[in-house]
Amino acid sequence: MAKTTWTPNEKQTRFLQILKENPDGITLREIKTRYGVEFATGTTNTLLSKGMVRKADGTRDFTADIVYNGEVIGHKSYSDTVYVLVG
Repeated sequence: MAKTTWTPNEKQTRFLQILKENPDGITLREIKTRYGVEFATGTTNTLLSKGMVRKADGTRDFTADIVYNGEVIGHKSYSDTVYVLVG
């Protein structure tokens, strides 16, 4: 039986490219905001298991406004995982 070599798919390749452009790491929320691209956990989990990407120590915290009828009525805090390219 012939061995096959695993290669990243198009989404995984794009994720790796974005990580390369952000050597300090980036969160999935930041990617969506800056690049307009959304990645599911299937993309990140495969790259994590292959050792191409790692989760940085700690998280990155965000605060967002809660807006209702154009008026800020509160705030919501988020704590997101930061992904870093290995190597």
